[in-house]
Amino acid sequence: MKLALVCLEQDADAPPLGLAYIASYLRKYGNFYNTIIVDKEDIMERLCMEKPDVVGISAMTHEFPQAKTIGMQIKKELSIPIILGGHHITLMPNHFENSGFDVGVLGEGEQTMLELVNSFEKTGGFATKSLKKIKGIIYKEGGYIKMTEPRRFIENLDTIPYPARDLLKIKEYYITLKSMTSKFGAYTDMITSRGCPYKCVFCSASAFWKRARFHSAEYVVGEMKEIKEKYRVDGLIIHDDLFTADKKRVEKIVELMKKEGLKDKLSFYVAGRANLTDEHICKLLKEMNVAQVGLGLESGSEKILNYLKKGTVTVEQNRKALKLCKQAGLHTFGYFIIGSPEETEEDLKQTLSFVKDKNLDQFSIFHLTPYPGTDLWEEAKSMGVVSDSPDFDMTKLSMAGFKADVVISKHLTQEDLCKWFYLFQKVVKLKLKKGMLGSLKDIRLRHIKFMFSKNFVQKLRWALSEDNPNRSLKKL
Repeated sequence: MKLALVCLEQDADAPPLGLAYIASYLRKYGNFYNTIIVDKEDIMERLCMEKPDVVGISAMTHEFPQAKTIGMQIKKELSIPIILGGHHITLMPNHFENSGFDVGVLGEGEQTMLELVNSFEKTGGFATKSLKKIKGIIYKEGGYIKMTEPRRFIENLDTIPYPARDLLKIKEYYITLKSMTSKFGAYTDMITSRGCPYKCVFCSASAFWKRARFHSAEYVVGEMKEIKEKYRVDGLIIHDDLFTADKKRVEKIVELMKKEGLKDKLSFYVAGRANLTDEHICKLLKEMNVAQVGLGLESGSEKILNYLKKGTVTVEQNRKALKLCKQAGLHTFGYFIIGSPEETEEDLKQTLSFVKDKNLDQFSIFHLTPYPGTDLWEEAKSMGVVSDSPDFDMTKLSMAGFKADVVISKHLTQEDLCKWFYLFQKVVKLKLKKGMLGSLKDIRLRHIKFMFSKNFVQKLRWALSEDNPNRSLKKL
């Protein structure tokens, strides 16, 4: 059989490593190599050309309507089984009804997909007799929705092989020329853990993964070495929810990087957390050659920060973390959220003051958006702003750019939030210009080839687009 795994997020900067993990897992444990990943291309055109026996689609919440549309096209054109996976169906399995999909994978997908592929190869289809034996799925039988016993997460993440990057268009789209304020170069992406030990009010990743699990330092450094040798990048963007959660692991990663001669050959972007940031972890990150640390600072208002982070961090800790990072020679990137239910203009003024902190090099601003599985979703439901109904327009929950389609603020209108967003964007632009001037000296001749990649051309078009919020500043 041939399996096609489909990525719906065609404009993403980061590669669909989740699908690549599944492909590599099937290779190792099922000796199954007949997998393709459909990404950055016309989905139906590629599927009609490849004629797979089964299609797997991964969908976030805002992508679910698109997944259903693509699913209907696949059924019409190819009439083959479709497996749906990802955050949305896991957190809202009731949406499987009337969706047109044959099987839904709930939670972590590697072992479940292996068993589904094995079952299909043995029987030539997805017979309900076989599906009943597979944990962690949802399917239909006799007009009714059936859910099997939940599947336990893979305890040892190291048993999952490195993602099958050979099935992805890494060189065309996923090596990015990027400035980490002090480090300009060609970066690509990797993941070293799953989940987060914290439960912020807005975080659907915590709801999906339940708890944090980590690849060993040996696994992480081995993958770093493989990526460096194969793609000759300058650095890696590590997409963990919280890379610094396990300090002992960070210590071991630094030690192994030195042994492998990687310490000065790669720079990194990692995610930290203010209440876990001290002099020791900053020193470790500097030794690791981390160029930039991302911190979820969220708000300059103690009231709003306490709401968003459930009292686990304070504004003072956020300021101290920024200062410690700067003292260690690390550059800082902050993430902020506006639009909380009780947020007022006075709270936003405090946040606007915070983002001007001299120890904050760059930042991004987002509109607070409720997602299924979060406490925020339940609150938004009680306000009548969102609904569990399959008829609710999930595309309103997209994180693409700044969208205030779903407003849960009790004191600020959609127009107010947009006005404040652009005020923040002015500061974003000023900090970005300052950082770029310091990094242009790092441009090398070998970087020029990446300027002709499809990814770079796409980014240039976006930078010049009227839809780009930075360009929209001229309208103020």
